[in-house]
Amino acid sequence: QKDADEIAAQITLAKAGAPENSRRYQVTAKGLNTNTQVIGTVPAYPNVRKVEIDQGSFISEQDVAKYNKVAVLGPTARDDLFGVDSEAIGQTIRINKITFKVIGITRAKGGSGFSNPDTNIFIPLSTTQRFLAGDAFVTTISVEAFDQIAMTQVQQDITALLLERHKISDPALADFSVLNQQDIVAAASTITNT
Repeated sequence: QKDADEIAAQITLAKAGAPENSRRYQVTAKGLNTNTQVIGTVPAYPNVRKVEIDQGSFISEQDVAKYNKVAVLGPTARDDLFGVDSEAIGQTIRINKITFKVIGITRAKGGSGFSNPDTNIFIPLSTTQRFLAGDAFVTTISVEAFDQIAMTQVQQDITALLLERHKISDPALADFSVLNQQDIVAAASTITNT
């Protein structure tokens, strides 16, 4: 979490950042269930990751500050838990036996090679850390550069900052990786070609 805070404070070419803690959980609702990715994150996430809200709202600063048990569902997660195109806003789901109220549904986006955001469930990062993960770690920090020209510099600046924070002098021994969108597309293309 402190890495995410320092990136936000020190990387001046970064437009926005969204830390997250994500892992798969068994999720249930009304007798239906699905095993899907639950992403604990912050209000900046939709802008940084280009996720749009179709119904309801996304996680707010207040939700994060108060450890609220609220959830935003991808449309496929909604269909799996409540039935196709059903009304899920205001309903409840259970993640790891903890009850969450559904406050929003994201707009369908489709798969991206590695994952399908439509199957994701989003909850406040603080709630994930306290009730599900049990610690303050984050698994990913998504960062939006101001423009494409700044992206390489942002990547270099983040790498340098994290090497310093993690007290690692040899970049080859880094305990993290910094990928840009082109790296992800190249990796997905390699898999597709194979």
